[in-house]
Amino acid sequence: MAIFDDFDDDLDAVAERARDADPGIRRVAMLGLAESVDPGAVDLLLAGLKDEDAGVREAAAKSLDEHSGLPAALGLAEALDDAVEAVRLAAAESLADKKEPASAPRLIERAQETGGPLSAFVRTAALRALRDMQDASAMPVALAALTDPDMAVRREALGVLGYLKADAALPALLLAATDPEPAVRRAVMAALVFVRSGTAGVPALIAGLSDGHWQVREEAAYSIGKAKILEAVDPLIVAANDDAWQVKAKAVNALGKLKARAAVPVVSEALGDQLSNVRKEAAAALGEIADPAAVPALEAVYDDPDPDVRKLVRWAIDRCRAA
Repeated sequence: MAIFDDFDDDLDAVAERARDADPGIRRVAMLGLAESVDPGAVDLLLAGLKDEDAGVREAAAKSLDEHSGLPAALGLAEALDDAVEAVRLAAAESLADKKEPASAPRLIERAQETGGPLSAFVRTAALRALRDMQDASAMPVALAALTDPDMAVRREALGVLGYLKADAALPALLLAATDPEPAVRRAVMAALVFVRSGTAGVPALIAGLSDGHWQVREEAAYSIGKAKILEAVDPLIVAANDDAWQVKAKAVNALGKLKARAAVPVVSEALGDQLSNVRKEAAAALGEIADPAAVPALEAVYDDPDPDVRKLVRWAIDRCRAA
């Protein structure tokens, strides 16, 4: 029998353990409540968030990740102010998974808090929780947060705007593309995934392919491929020879999504890369492009040492021959 199997059968017993003088027993009670389906479990966990022992509060915050509803979300939002970092981090992680629409107004308030020693952390966590809700009412606070002095706040604000996919946010996103922090510029590239060919966001994505930080270049290549930015073929061909294999792989993948026949030579060259991850992307891309001209290069690597590469090579050859 698992240690917590009896909890749902007798929540009163769990409540008694949650009041035990031993903080270790109280922690065990909080962890066990993660699996409880009794509505009263949330009340016990919310009480645990105010326990004098930080370990108990942390366990309560972690267990609330498994419980939905407005009270759980609001309780976690308040726990972002806890004096102990481990508790704050657990609350932020659980809160990010809540996606509780009714908590959006309180999270928007928290995303604007300033003045306290933890205000930047609170703003960051609140914005992260707002991201997946895709609540349009969060857009003004996310736009304002793009000028926040804290890098993490700016990054999470871009996540909110990226999920909203709002054309009205595009000017602010383009301005943020010049942010001095690579993590913020990378978030801009991710947020621009909704742009379309021929629109104002395209030059920023293309510029991202030559950013000084490889993670920004990688994200730009990914977004270009997902958004199918046709005018980015030539810059992607250049990026397919990037020094960072992650950028090379994403650029090759994007060229496949764009079905760019002009890229067949450079993608074929990637079939010989020393990293199998790049070779897999190259074979898959050639299959997507489906140009008969790629068959000789694919046949040359028919016996690639990686079985996944070989499988993709065979698939790509069939696609190219049928084109």
